[in-house]
Amino acid sequence: MIRPSKFQRLALLAASTTVITGGALAHGSAFAAEAGPRTAQVSATSHLDATTQWRQITDSSGITVRLPGEPQVQKDNKDGIISRDYAVRTGYGVMGFAVFEAPGTDPSAPWDLSGGIKDAVDGYNTTDTHAHLRSTGDHEGTTKTGDHFVEAKLAGADGRVGHIRIVDHGRQALMIMTVGTGEQQHAVDQDYQQVLDSIHGPDHAAPTPVGPATST
Repeated sequence: MIRPSKFQRLALLAASTTVITGGALAHGSAFAAEAGPRTAQVSATSHLDATTQWRQITDSSGITVRLPGEPQVQKDNKDGIISRDYAVRTGYGVMGFAVFEAPGTDPSAPWDLSGGIKDAVDGYNTTDTHAHLRSTGDHEGTTKTGDHFVEAKLAGADGRVGHIRIVDHGRQALMIMTVGTGEQQHAVDQDYQQVLDSIHGPDHAAPTPVGPATST
């Protein structure tokens, strides 16, 4: 038995709070940078606002992920899938992660990761009808800790770019997603990799926190 691929929640949260048109930030968009000084490149590892502090976010499952700021959190329980979504606005777009659980199902059954990629993209496009987002270069892999994942790049007809990865953690599935403008592709790529490097599953030792920690 394969557990269902209802991985839309984070994508819906990202799309519903942002508007990008023609590859440029729309005035008043949630993607717009926070007020305050900015630099073209803050550091070798981040292209976010100079005041941004990366935070270690710990989900109730024990999964920990570092995000560039305090996330907006949404929880949902629909069609037998419990989800907890954490999204952060950035100067170039949005990034975040979501944890999914399916109580009452066999925890050893694999999650439908490939179906999840399609589910998430469809969910994003349902909310932001101008996006025409699509996944490209879909591929499977295994994390350093042995967890199976499916990953893809994201591309929109209006110039937006991004990444998505869904990881099978057994009892939980983890989705990481980031979307931004094509003009800042390097920043989108670099910060996405920083998020990936920070992930620790519930059965793995968590990294030493640098900056504030948040638990949900």
